Amino acid sequence: MDAAPLPTAGPRHPIPQPGSARHTLLRLVTAMLDGEDEREVLWGAMAAIAATGPFIAEAAYAVHGGLARRCPPSRVAAPATVQPGCAAASEPAEAEPTGEAAAEAGTAEEVAADLLDRRIGALDGYSRHLRDFGGLWVQAIALRYRDHCLGYLVVRSPTSPSAEETALTNLLAQQTGIALARFTGRQGEPARDGPESSPGIEDQPATRSGSPIAGLSTTVSALTSRLALHDALSRAATSGEGEAGILQVLHDSTGFAVRTEDRFGNPRAEVGPGRNEPQTGLSGRPHPEPENQRQDALIQSVRRRPGAFRDRDRLVVPIQMAGDLLGVVTLIDPNRRTTETDSSALEQAALVLAPLLSHERRLAELEPHLRRDLVDRLIAGEANNDVFTQAAALGHDLRRPHKAAVLDWPGATERAALGDAVARAAQRLHRDVLVGSRGATTVVLEADEDRCDPGGELYRAVSDELGTGAGSIGVGGRCDVCTELPHSYDEAVRALTVRRRSQDPYGSTGFEELGLCRMMGSGEGEREADRFVREWLGKLLDYDARHHTELVTTLSRYLESGGSYGTTSETLLIHRSTVRYRLQRIREITGHDLSDVETRLNLHVATRIRNVIDAPR
Repeated sequence: MDAAPLPTAGPRHPIPQPGSARHTLLRLVTAMLDGEDEREVLWGAMAAIAATGPFIAEAAYAVHGGLARRCPPSRVAAPATVQPGCAAASEPAEAEPTGEAAAEAGTAEEVAADLLDRRIGALDGYSRHLRDFGGLWVQAIALRYRDHCLGYLVVRSPTSPSAEETALTNLLAQQTGIALARFTGRQGEPARDGPESSPGIEDQPATRSGSPIAGLSTTVSALTSRLALHDALSRAATSGEGEAGILQVLHDSTGFAVRTEDRFGNPRAEVGPGRNEPQTGLSGRPHPEPENQRQDALIQSVRRRPGAFRDRDRLVVPIQMAGDLLGVVTLIDPNRRTTETDSSALEQAALVLAPLLSHERRLAELEPHLRRDLVDRLIAGEANNDVFTQAAALGHDLRRPHKAAVLDWPGATERAALGDAVARAAQRLHRDVLVGSRGATTVVLEADEDRCDPGGELYRAVSDELGTGAGSIGVGGRCDVCTELPHSYDEAVRALTVRRRSQDPYGSTGFEELGLCRMMGSGEGEREADRFVREWLGKLLDYDARHHTELVTTLSRYLESGGSYGTTSETLLIHRSTVRYRLQRIREITGHDLSDVETRLNLHVATRIRNVIDAPR
């Protein structure tokens, strides 16, 4: 993405791209061993960063006594940069501004430089993004040694760096911090003893005694080993083995058991000895209730503190992306045998895991939205060729026969919770479904495999997931093509409506089960069914309500038996004479002739509907 360049004081310094990363590392190590001052180390590091991405230098700062001081390019470092307008520049030089234009340009650069100086001076000693500079990716890279910040490198790039580029940049920053510590020590500011917050490779001797060639070889060997580890981690990340593959590389490199946890302290994956031990949270032990406060405090500590730190029997590094805590990766080290090399490997693994976990989170957040959108389009009758592609991307084949189901679960605290429970239940039942929503109900489009069960199995599975059976499912008819799904959805809604109004509202009902009740459902059909029942059974319903009798039930059983007194008495467990008496009362109350064929048919239909739905009010 093109964006306006960041204004700074003085010329910008594009960093050249060396022919090999090893050659660049050698140049950095040479600066660390032979550099005459901080400027050579800082701008030598700027040149080395060229191996990690298309970065352009903005400024370099040395920190003394907590104050950041801008360091211009040294004479030694200057040839390593390409100044705009020189013969080596890839673009023709622009004419130098003169007069008022030059004065205005100079003033603007001075203002921008002052702003950048103040921004750097306000940092807390750690690397930070500088987000408000024309939309470019601009980073202040902290150069740390032990628990001190010794300087900053400010670089920009037209695009955000990759995880590999970020990891290599951090590696070079660590080594630059070690190099700067030599000059800091000569200036009477020795690094304080204590635990390292950002361990690098083994420290080089502070004196210039010994063989420079031997020191150079040792440092290059250590850097090469770190690059080899990073390459192995990157290959594991892209091999399809995912998180487990990265942890396996880390375990092979360090020899320690390794684990990852999510941002709430719940275990994710582990490799190495002790895999059958009880799972632990961020506290390093199973989390009983008294540990919750300590766990929260540790999570807050992880958010504040970059780099490795010890928590009881573990070495912990946060996994972060753009300031967002995604989890932690740990080395299990009860005997405190980890070295700086192990800490560095742990930090590299965290850098490689960050984009993996971030991508996983984005997918987890995005996929339900995509599924809901697809379901909404299908039941609204907006199916086209695009829906097949979208469904395939979600792992669903729309070219198979389907049927729609709608669920209503007042016992579920949230609609999202019901959708998640349906997805888990379907996975447990090995059913291929798309879960969405429409209004207050959850909509499920299920690939139909000629099952005879009209939703009962799904109802029981969802009830188990939610811990309550206080819900209803309506299932529509089978569709051979996805363009028929709106019709199946309407049928499912009508089946759900009948189920919710039935004397047993909890359970599942298929549209095929409704029989005469298919005329019900929603809208005018439902109101017409209410009126029909009221017309033919209204007087009997009122009489039963006032006198606590069972005349409607008696009429229903009599008509279901085909007019048999004996069968009706056996079904109701009453005497035949009682059946005759009740039927006589029905004739008197309603005024209907039960011997008339059409009357009997209407009464039979009314009692059938009444047995499915509550008595109309």
